[in-house]
Amino acid sequence: MKKQIYVCLLIFLIIGQAQCSFLDDLKTGGEIFASTTVGATIVAKGGLTILGFSSTGPIAGTFAAATQAGIGNVIAGSAFATAQSLAMSGIVAVAGPALVVGAVTGAVYVVYQQF
Repeated sequence: MKKQIYVCLLIFLIIGQAQCSFLDDLKTGGEIFASTTVGATIVAKGGLTILGFSSTGPIAGTFAAATQAGIGNVIAGSAFATAQSLAMSGIVAVAGPALVVGAVTGAVYVVYQQF
């Protein structure tokens, strides 16, 4: 198996193209990585906004505001505090974990296709 991958990569490096399932799988894995990362970031950040979490705190009249009113004193590290923290931080705080999920998903696809 490894020999086939090395030969394919060698052909690709020499002539710039090769019909190789590994390269196709690698390309598809990269596409999965990109789409998963972007999709997860949009869904997470958008979902927090829809629920009423914003960069300045819970928005009045939303689920987040009602939840905070029901909780009273919000405990650090709770799900509510974490959601509010993510909403108050920049997009990077949400995109970081999404990058990890995307990378793992893409890598798992490539490995799965090879075995």
